[in-house]
Order: sequence, then C-alpha cells, then structure tokens
Amino acid sequence: MRVEILYLMAESELLVTFMLGLSLLLVAISAVHRYTRTFIIPGVAILMFLGATLAIVPIISHEVDKFYGIIETIPEIVYLVIIPILIFDSGRKLSVGQMKNEAIPIGYFAIIGVILTILIIGIGVNFIFHIPLIDALLLGTILAATDPVAVGVIFKKFPIPRRLNIIIEGESLFNDATGVISFNVVKGIIFSGVVFSFADVSVSFIWSMLGAIAFGTGLGWIGGKILDKWNADEFVDFTFSLGLAIGGFIVADHFLHISPIVTTLFIAMFIVTRHKEVSTGVRKLFHKYWDYLGFVTNSILFFVIGIPLLAVESYQNSGVALIIIIVAPFAIMMFSRAVVIYSGSAFLRIFRVRIPLQWQNILTIGGLRGGIAVALVLSLSPDYQFKDLFISIVVPLIAINLVVNPIVLNHYLKKTSSKMSQSNSDIH
Repeated sequence: MRVEILYLMAESELLVTFMLGLSLLLVAISAVHRYTRTFIIPGVAILMFLGATLAIVPIISHEVDKFYGIIETIPEIVYLVIIPILIFDSGRKLSVGQMKNEAIPIGYFAIIGVILTILIIGIGVNFIFHIPLIDALLLGTILAATDPVAVGVIFKKFPIPRRLNIIIEGESLFNDATGVISFNVVKGIIFSGVVFSFADVSVSFIWSMLGAIAFGTGLGWIGGKILDKWNADEFVDFTFSLGLAIGGFIVADHFLHISPIVTTLFIAMFIVTRHKEVSTGVRKLFHKYWDYLGFVTNSILFFVIGIPLLAVESYQNSGVALIIIIVAPFAIMMFSRAVVIYSGSAFLRIFRVRIPLQWQNILTIGGLRGGIAVALVLSLSPDYQFKDLFISIVVPLIAINLVVNPIVLNHYLKKTSSKMSQSNSDIH
C-alpha cells in the first residue's frame, strides 16, 4: 500500500513539473513572438535555442539519463501530434486548383529533386566522413526533404509572388512523402537486410502517394459534407476538423501504410472546399482557431527541436571534429539544393514551365529542414553505430539553416523586390 502511495506521489510530482514547465513555455512563446516581430531571424529560431538550454539543467543536476530519456520521446511527439496539426494548418490555405496549375514543377522537385538530393548528400557524406555509402544515403534520406513547417514559418515573413509561394509550399508538403519512403527503404536495407528492388520501391511509392490522395480526398469530402449537414458553430467545425487531421494521419501511417502527410494535406484542402454552407462569420472564426493552434503548435515544435542541440554525448560519441560536423554537412546540403533547383528549372523548360532566375535563387535559399528530419534521426535504433554522428549533424544543421538562410533571404529579397513583381506571371 505504501509503495502505491509513493508511486502516486511521484506521478503527481511529475505532472506538476510538466504543467509548470508548459506554463513557463507558453509565457516564453508569448514574449519571444512579441519582441521578435521585426527580427530578420524568426522567433521560432530563438525558441529552438531556448529549447537547447534545457540541456544545461540535467548536466548541472547530474541527471543526464533523464535528459536523454526526454530526447528519445521527441520523435513520437513530433510525428504523431505536432506534424499532423501543422500539415492541416498549411493545407487549409491551399486549393486543389492552385496545386493542379503547378503540378509539374511541384512533382519534379518533390520526387526527382528528393532522389537527386539523397544521392548528392550520400556521396558527399561518404567522402568526407568515411562511412559506408548505404549509411551515408540513410542520412541523405533524413535531410533530403524540405520541411513544410520550417518553410511556412520563414516565408510568412517575406512578400513573394503567389505562384512561387504555391510551388514552395507544394514541394515541401509533397516531398516529405518521397523522403520518408526513401528513409524506410534504406533503413530496411541496413537493419533488415532487405534487398533493394526498384519495382517494389516504385509500387510502394505509387501506393503511398495515390492511396494517400484518395484516402485524404475521401475523408475531407465526407467531413465537409457532414459539417454542412450539421450546420454547426465554429467550435464543432474546429473540433471535428482537428479530429480528422490527427486521426486521418494515424490511420494512413499505421494501418494503410500510405503517406500520412499527403493524406492530411488533402483532408485539409477538401474539407475546406466542400464545407460551403457555413456562414461567413463562422468560417472566419474557424480559420482564426486554426491560426492560433498552428501558432502555438509550431512554437512548441521548434522549442522541442532545440532540445537535442546541446546533447554533448552525441558530439563526443561521433568521433568527428565539431567544426567539420557543423560546416561540411551544411555546405553539402546547400550544394545539393542548388543542383536540384537550377538543373531542374532548366529541365522543366521542356514542359514549357519557366521559373525565373530570381525565383530559382529563392527556392535554393528557402530549402529549409526542420522537425521531420529531427523526428527521423531520433527514431533510429539506439544500437545503430552512426546514430550519435547523425544527431550531431542534423540538429546543428537545422539551427544554422534557420539562422543563416533567413538573413541571406532577407538581403536578397530587398535587392530584387522590384524584379520579383515583374516576374510574377512568368513561370509558364
């Protein structure tokens, strides 16, 4: 009996600590966003560095094991809770028609572009870090896809042509499916000895994409019709859509084995498209609630991303000089992005798709990585010999990406703002 009481007391203390920490985090989020409105570096980057400061607490209190226990829970929190909310938040702002108009460039960058990026990063990491090529390709799959959350955060701060914004968001939303599928394929080869089969991978990819589009469209369409029939208020609309976003994501990922990100994207687009009978006032409030949830969830995501940033043990166990860990992967990643964008834009001219040079530069600088990369690298088995090295590469790379790229992008957009407006309709 006494043991049970002590256990309940310990659980109660844990809950109190968690709620107090959450309260402080919400206050910190409010303060950061209040005082960073005019900063070139986005507020979420500052929140990421605040998350990194959590590493100091267990080091001082000699409870490092608990700290690394927290790090191990990050992938599940990010992937199953935060990502579906933020994908839905992004998807509700897009329309099916807009995505169709830019299907060729989005499809190229999201599929061919990701494959090229994996190869370039894999070869570069293999050469510099002297690890087997298949393992280097695994890191390439983790870093290949641009992150829709990180991209959305950065480009909200900059005025860019509408069609360019659709390409940027569309690519970042769809290329995650290619990246995650590639990650699972390479991981299967390394850990399970699965023999690579181009036919099997192609079938898996087609099923993942087409199945996700069909399932997401169906759920979104039915959800929109249900809300029309209910003719309910904004609370019901918001709660119902939140349930579909998370539930659809989990069903797609765990039961149907299709792309959960693409599923949630199409749920969002079609539930907004089909739910036409809602009054203007309710529709505005519906989007306001999603704006707020997206704001809070996005802030928490970047705070969580920062937690492994000062994971000293990962750097110590990586066996590679810190300067190489920081500089080399960032250079390889940006080189791969440049190759994909500039060569891809030249190739797309065959299909009469013209991407102005200014847009190509923005697409290159705006190739940001974020929460999904962190979730993937932390999901690797603790016994995997290169896990510490990969963590020590991925997390600092994202931090640099979110600091350096916005500064460069801000400088570039100031220089080319007049030319940007002139090329607004020049993509085709």
